Amino acid sequence: MNPLARLKIGQRLYLGFAAVLVLLIGITVLAWNGLNASQAATERMVEMDKRAASTQEWLMSTQLNINRVLAVAKSGADPAVDAYFKPMIVSTTARINEVQKQLEAEISSERGKALLAEIASKRSAYIAVRKDYFDTLKTGDAAAADQILDKGLMPAADAYSGKQQELLNLQLELVTKAVEASEATVNTQIALVIGLAGAAILVAMLLAWRITRSVTQPLAEAVAISRDVAQGNLTRDVKTSRADELGDLIRALSEMKTSLVHTVTQVRSATDSINTASAEI
Repeated sequence: MNPLARLKIGQRLYLGFAAVLVLLIGITVLAWNGLNASQAATERMVEMDKRAASTQEWLMSTQLNINRVLAVAKSGADPAVDAYFKPMIVSTTARINEVQKQLEAEISSERGKALLAEIASKRSAYIAVRKDYFDTLKTGDAAAADQILDKGLMPAADAYSGKQQELLNLQLELVTKAVEASEATVNTQIALVIGLAGAAILVAMLLAWRITRSVTQPLAEAVAISRDVAQGNLTRDVKTSRADELGDLIRALSEMKTSLVHTVTQVRSATDSINTASAEI
């Protein structure tokens, strides 16, 4: 027997509405979780992009100062040239130090930390060679200073900025991965919501069909019984095991049919008795 037949019609309707409500709540919860996941992924992407921008600023500021130092060096430490670039170098160096501390506090990957350590080492080496160059230049030994410039200062500057470029490439790679992760999270959540919505529609349709069928079938049976009785057909066997209101209706029709059969039997018996009496008279 259909399990729904054991429930009252009102209970079935409540069950159907409750099932739809549960599915709606499930969709809402999934959408909320998806929104939070997408927001977290977006925040991660923004964080990576900001870090990449800081790394790029760090690299550009370093290259700018290196070019200024080389300009002073090519001028032979001309006092006028040195006086012109020195304030700029000091200001940019302060910003370089600030960005470096910021990145050291923010970067958490093992590769990033390793590059930061290498950059710090290359920077120290560059500063040491730069000091040696200008000290040598002050002694008046131009040949020795030129040798330090070509074989020491410029290679040290290239190594220093080169490591910064590696760090920038790493940050850009992390930005790309963060964007891909964000897109994947959004697509996954969209697929889950669409899947659950589709399942909710199918379940709602199935429930609607089963509840409708559980009502219309016994109603059709009750109508058929009523028509048989109206047409005088009292031979139909009427049985039901339903426990709902429609089962009560069918059992009431069965009792009505039984009562009519009993009444008809009594009428026929009375009629036969009258006919017999009339014949005897």
